[in-house]
Amino acid sequence: MSLPLKVKVEKVKLLSNAEALKILKEHSEREREKTGAVSLLVQRVLEYLYKFNKVQVEKAEEFAEKLVAIGLRGESIVMIMNMCPRSVDELLTLLVYEERVPEKEQLERMLGIVSEYCVESRE
Repeated sequence: MSLPLKVKVEKVKLLSNAEALKILKEHSEREREKTGAVSLLVQRVLEYLYKFNKVQVEKAEEFAEKLVAIGLRGESIVMIMNMCPRSVDELLTLLVYEERVPEKEQLERMLGIVSEYCVESRE
């Protein structure tokens, strides 16, 4: 049985799977160096993130910045980065937190950005 994970919350921020993966990989490397092992919880979350992440970790920040520049809310950005929609219809379902529905031209621009940063499933 593993020991409970003690965490001090310093800041709350919405994170995509790719951003969470980057942070947790760095944490697990520090934990492994310090203790020689990684907690079971961290291992399981890493497994989940490796399986379901669809964005290159190195490019996640750049991807998010491009979506911010369009004027999307954080909730929408995270959902787009996690789901990587391939069609306007899929994209529209992820924009529920937006105050208004973007015009078709802007939706197509968003899909172009998505296709630039999303990779095929690793399954």
